[in-house]
Amino acid sequence: MTVPLLVARGLTRRYSMKRGMFSNPTTVTAVDGLDLFLEQGRTLGLVGESGCGKSTTGRMVLGMETPDAGSIAFAGKPMPRPGSAEWRSLRARMQMVFQDPLGALDRRLTIGQQVAEPLVIHGIGTRADRPDRVAALLTQAGLRPDQGARYPHELSGGQRQRAVLARALASGPELLVCDEPISALDVSIQAQVMNLLTETQARLGLTMLFISHDLRAVRQVSHRVAVMYLGKIVEEGPPDAVLHDPAHPYAQALVSAIPGQKNVRRIRLQGDPPNPADRPRGCAFHPRCPLAGPVCRQLVPELKPRPGDGRMVACHVAQGEISPSFQRAA
Repeated sequence: MTVPLLVARGLTRRYSMKRGMFSNPTTVTAVDGLDLFLEQGRTLGLVGESGCGKSTTGRMVLGMETPDAGSIAFAGKPMPRPGSAEWRSLRARMQMVFQDPLGALDRRLTIGQQVAEPLVIHGIGTRADRPDRVAALLTQAGLRPDQGARYPHELSGGQRQRAVLARALASGPELLVCDEPISALDVSIQAQVMNLLTETQARLGLTMLFISHDLRAVRQVSHRVAVMYLGKIVEEGPPDAVLHDPAHPYAQALVSAIPGQKNVRRIRLQGDPPNPADRPRGCAFHPRCPLAGPVCRQLVPELKPRPGDGRMVACHVAQGEISPSFQRAA
């Protein structure tokens, strides 16, 4: 097993919301006691429905949001306080690739100026050698050096995402958090960007947290996969295990929805995810689970190794604690 670059324990993030001017604030828990381990030089794919807390997790991992509870350690040291000098110095070692490349780029600056910006901020190189560094970064990201003189609106969506990647790599980071990096791209361009990410990781030895709802993309780039539901990890393990033989009923429903599969029965979940401000008692998935028994409505399942294969699963049925015969009829 490789050495963890980042370890997060018990991460919790809550937001206070008001439905109206005179209403009382409501607490919404976006991430609920989450543990995360990012191994050096490997990719963890984080999947789940929209609103399950994936992006919030990514921002906390980078120190862009402060957790209400829990701890984060990077390279064996506690994450510095956001905004501190230590945190700003650490930002050179961890970067994010955003979902919307046009929104992530400044439309008033050329691509070359924006790729050079991290070099200036972190004092990397000299003023004289930075143009050559920018040209090399653009080339590594699959762009021509002359495209550095263009503005974001003059590039295609795929080219803009390559520019975002070039800027993220400028400071020589060890950790790259990719938040839905291909969802805004045409299907024909998605595969190119995915191949670029895997090639870049292999060349530079990057550690990546790849956040996506596209299970096919996650399968292509990840060494491990974590399935998230309502702020918690419900299953984690190797991609071949989680995405070919999922153990948790929610993971089974996600995998069954992958287009183009043969001999796979589609599992259609009933209803919508529960309101994060009014979580159900027991397992958060039990209102939609076809296997839920009485214990699922009472006790929150722990994420722990499943007997037989060691895969991490948070499910009373998958852990063999109750029989699958306890279905909704119970």
